[in-house]
Amino acid sequence: MVTVRLADDDRGRVPFALLGVLLLVASATFSGALSTQDPVADRRVDEAVDTATAEANTALRAAVRDAAREAAANPVTTRSNTTVGRVLSANQTFRDYLRLRIALAAADRLQTTEVERAGVRATASLPPTPNESALRAALDRVAIESQENGTLLVVTVENVSVDAWRADSHVVSETITTAVGVRTPVLALHNRTEAFERRLDAGATNGGTMDATVTTALWASAWTRGWSQYAGAPIDNVVTNDHAALAANAGVLLAEQQAFGATDRDARGALGRAAVQTGARGLLGQTGVPAAPELANALPAPNPTDKPANATPTHPTNRTLNSSVGPAADHALVAFLDGEGSGDHTESFDSVVTDAYRADAAVVAERTVEHEGDPMPRPGDGWELVETTTDANTTVTSIPTRTPDTNVETVVVDSGSRLVTTTETTTRTWRRGNETVSAQARSTTRTRVHLAVVVDPQGVPGPDRSINPALSPGGARNGSNYESVARAAADMLATNGGFDGLARDVAAGEGPNPESVRVSHPSELDAWLREDLLDLHQRVRNRSVTVSAQSLAAGEANPAAELAAAIRDDRAALLDAPATYDGVADRARVAVRAAYLDHVLAELDRRANRTAEATGAADDAAQDANVGSLSAAVAAKRAAHDTLGTANATHSADGVRFVPDADPMYLSMSGLSGSALPAVESDGTYHPLVARNTNLFTLPYGDATDTVLEPVFGARRRVPLRVAAQALLAADETLAASNTTNESLETRRNRLEVAVTRAMTPATTAADTTLAEHTELSPTERRRVLHAAFTRWDNPAHRALALTNGSAARAIATEAAGTGTTEADLLELRLDAAIQTARQQPGATVPQRLTNRTVDTTRSVREDAVATMATDTAMRATEDAVTTRVNKTLSKRLGRNFRRVPAGFPVAPVPGYWYATVNVWDVELAGEFAQFRVHARGDTESLTYARDGSAVALDWDDDGVAEEIGHGERVNFTVETAIVVAVPPSGVGVGDVDGDADERSEGWAGGAGCTVPSDCRRP
Repeated sequence: MVTVRLADDDRGRVPFALLGVLLLVASATFSGALSTQDPVADRRVDEAVDTATAEANTALRAAVRDAAREAAANPVTTRSNTTVGRVLSANQTFRDYLRLRIALAAADRLQTTEVERAGVRATASLPPTPNESALRAALDRVAIESQENGTLLVVTVENVSVDAWRADSHVVSETITTAVGVRTPVLALHNRTEAFERRLDAGATNGGTMDATVTTALWASAWTRGWSQYAGAPIDNVVTNDHAALAANAGVLLAEQQAFGATDRDARGALGRAAVQTGARGLLGQTGVPAAPELANALPAPNPTDKPANATPTHPTNRTLNSSVGPAADHALVAFLDGEGSGDHTESFDSVVTDAYRADAAVVAERTVEHEGDPMPRPGDGWELVETTTDANTTVTSIPTRTPDTNVETVVVDSGSRLVTTTETTTRTWRRGNETVSAQARSTTRTRVHLAVVVDPQGVPGPDRSINPALSPGGARNGSNYESVARAAADMLATNGGFDGLARDVAAGEGPNPESVRVSHPSELDAWLREDLLDLHQRVRNRSVTVSAQSLAAGEANPAAELAAAIRDDRAALLDAPATYDGVADRARVAVRAAYLDHVLAELDRRANRTAEATGAADDAAQDANVGSLSAAVAAKRAAHDTLGTANATHSADGVRFVPDADPMYLSMSGLSGSALPAVESDGTYHPLVARNTNLFTLPYGDATDTVLEPVFGARRRVPLRVAAQALLAADETLAASNTTNESLETRRNRLEVAVTRAMTPATTAADTTLAEHTELSPTERRRVLHAAFTRWDNPAHRALALTNGSAARAIATEAAGTGTTEADLLELRLDAAIQTARQQPGATVPQRLTNRTVDTTRSVREDAVATMATDTAMRATEDAVTTRVNKTLSKRLGRNFRRVPAGFPVAPVPGYWYATVNVWDVELAGEFAQFRVHARGDTESLTYARDGSAVALDWDDDGVAEEIGHGERVNFTVETAIVVAVPPSGVGVGDVDGDADERSEGWAGGAGCTVPSDCRRP
């Protein structure tokens, strides 16, 4: 037996201080009225009035309990446009409704409050409410306040009339304000339910648990399934409505935990069963949600080897992509070797080497000039100048030699300094009439000339360095260097009168023009330079950056731009230029490296621009589809993760537990019978959850993908050769796997084969042209090489794919130049570049309509084959064995044929290469509970708050007719989010390939019965 001291037991008690104040106010109210009465009579009246007041407090306390129970059982959150409904405010509807119920219940309870003491009768009452103004006054008389975490409701009622009669005389008529404290959690139940609904319906950045959970969970699921699909797993639908439903119900439970401190036990079990059925037991763990181990542990393990649900969660959206310079380096090498530069970088290998071995024999001079002389006398006015004669005398003398400043690469052959002095005597004659007069003036010009006869190398890419040896043989490759140019410079000095003659000419503003001299190359120079270049090419092509796949999908990362920036930062190390060039050959080596790097950077810059264009086009396509920008989608996902990471649960009040209890327990997308749910038409079909998810870049190919690919492939309504070839291959393998013939698929497959074969022509022509330009093969030999290379693939689909993935270029090169040779490697690069360029021609693409129709028919045949196999298997096996047997049969006979058809859009879609494949899903959810209840249990009266959309009516004027005041809206929510997935390049990409690009749950678009949750409310 437990003994509780009265002083320690505060259950159901009102603070003494509050009661003391109320009694003091009440007693003061009566003192003036009773002070003049007969003492005995006054005492009797006081006793009656005090008793009536106490009874009024008791009645008011009971009225509060009645009103709280009724308000919780039949809450009003939306007012009606009726007399009583309009009394409630729009923003405090439930509180006003509770106040009004208290006012009406108090008036009703006080009607029976009457006491009699020694011939004195006393009553307490409230005014009736016959009209709207009286009803508003009744509402204004009641004030409510929530205390102690919402478990204590303090109610203050003004203008309670207390009257007393002795015999037939009315001796007291006063009004009092009274207050009571009642332990009822009605406001806590409502407020927590409102907070719960806000968590369901708010955006992630505004604390929306549902939005954050659905977004984070679907991103985790989509990235896991998308990367698995890319790796070859049999996944036709990356984002499914079933996963959206699972995420939504997980969001409900988490929001319940946060709002009420507890979750619906039945819903936890239903979520676990649904997770097992959906095959997504890890979904909750992958969200990174601190959803309490209780939620994760509610998911039963489908098999003993499953990872524990409360293990450290994985984050598949943190994946990265490794992007290398790769084909950009190859393309730049071919362009450089074959002189196909563009823009500011038109140098070719040959032109750079030629310029490195070209230099000018030239004269470099610096001069300073000094003038001195007498002014010329002039006669006065009227004299006409009739003759001027000048005599000049020039002398050249040697002065200390100072070599003029020259470029670091310029080599001085000889130098000298001279002083050139020129004295001029000028005589002028004037005439006036028959008179003449003459005058003389003398001036001296001294010009100091510093001269150098030099060898000035032609400018080439790369840093300027001195060259040693430069004018004599030696250095790398032991070439003659600029020896012949030095001889030309010496000849120029001799033929122009030596330094004296050159000084005279320079002083006079003249001088010899530079003489360009091309120097002979050392033997095997080209082979040496090419070998060095190929080494650099290999280093550059292997350069890579690691970028966040998520950032790449959002357009926040641009691998080509990052690679270009990294190469620019490391340019000096890649050039490997010495402090002094080891002869002209060494200078040529560095110049070739610099020119090649310029080509690589130009190619990367082009790809960076194309990446920006492609992601911009994808962004436009997403916004046209009302998805919003891709960067905004990624930002929303990050905000969702942050929201979940910082969301805190609201603990239950001390001694009180709040237990949510929902119907249905699990928000499913399958229709439920209205007869099984409260407040739903019994003959209707109720859909508690509806969903739609739209895959933007998928099959059939259409406007969204066209928007991205048009800048590369030009004409719209056509698909790249790779896409058509994979569609053809899927049709081939489906026909081969099917037991029966399908004329429609065969017809479309044959037409597609013709189109694919025709689209290969530009690429095969380009390959033949490349062989003609870079080999000595005759036309007959070239045809033999091409035929032998292409016969490695047994059908047009595989040959077309070989042309798109580089296999054909490799096969042709090895047929023409052998295996493992430098010539074969270079030829392969040239062939690959030529084929890629050819594939950009409109004639190298295939009509979109033909491709789409073939894909659609292939899909239909595959689905029919699945259905037939399932039927055949079911006739020979138990129900549990059907799925296993069908899957094994499909794996063996149909294989992965249909998943060969690519989905998604390529980032920087250069034919033959791109950085990643991205796809976008727009997911919309709408959910609603037919009835949502919250039970309060513990150290308070048991109370249940229930929202089911039912209308609530009150007889507020005692006319026997209840008038609608409003209704308690069902707990509902909407979620809209966008999922963006990026996978590595090549392969089949990522996307829904099951033909259901716009997946809508039952009830989304309408139908019989309750097809949208809000339509199911009873009238």
